[in-house]
Amino acid sequence: MRSYQYILLDWDGNLAQTLHIWLKATIDILNKYDHKHTEAEVIDGLPDLQTLMKHFGIVDIQGTVDEITREVQNLLPNVELYPDALYVLEILKSRGKRLALVTSSNRHLVVDSLARYNLMKIFDVIVAREDVTHAKPHPEPLEIAINKFKAVKSETIMIGDTEKDIGAANSIGIDSILFFPPEHKRFYDIDKLKEYKPTYIVSDFRHILEIVN
Repeated sequence: MRSYQYILLDWDGNLAQTLHIWLKATIDILNKYDHKHTEAEVIDGLPDLQTLMKHFGIVDIQGTVDEITREVQNLLPNVELYPDALYVLEILKSRGKRLALVTSSNRHLVVDSLARYNLMKIFDVIVAREDVTHAKPHPEPLEIAINKFKAVKSETIMIGDTEKDIGAANSIGIDSILFFPPEHKRFYDIDKLKEYKPTYIVSDFRHILEIVN
């Protein structure tokens, strides 16, 4: 088993249980403007709201996305972490691992939750959407974290829940862990995610400790 010293982690749907929040906010705002769509239709386009709004024929795309984001921010104070995620992060930190949060969310959407769970002292590096020109699956966010660590790629691993996380890891040449708990069946097709060939797949956060030794 390879020894990983540098651990990069996604936020939404990986550490934080935010997928249902983004789904609810998007459906609520669409309904507000009489755009009635099925949950499946919204879920399919949830990773790229700009494209989804265009597909649904929204005229003010940016304004609608901004309204969805504000609604999400209103719901985020109650966001929960996935079971054992905090425990695993604390164990990794105690083992001397270097941890980076690499998220496609803007910083203001995550800082309150990070403070709530006392995670600011856990992460050595935080890379948010405004810190990059290109979001995942482009490798830039991962490159920034790796460069800040001066990390060896063979000792670095990315943990995430989407093809964007795994694709970014593949692009930069590092190993990856796909986090796929049972509730993600509502949002993702596991067979499609497997096509990106994650190095490992876990359904329970505690299993990460068996990989990142």
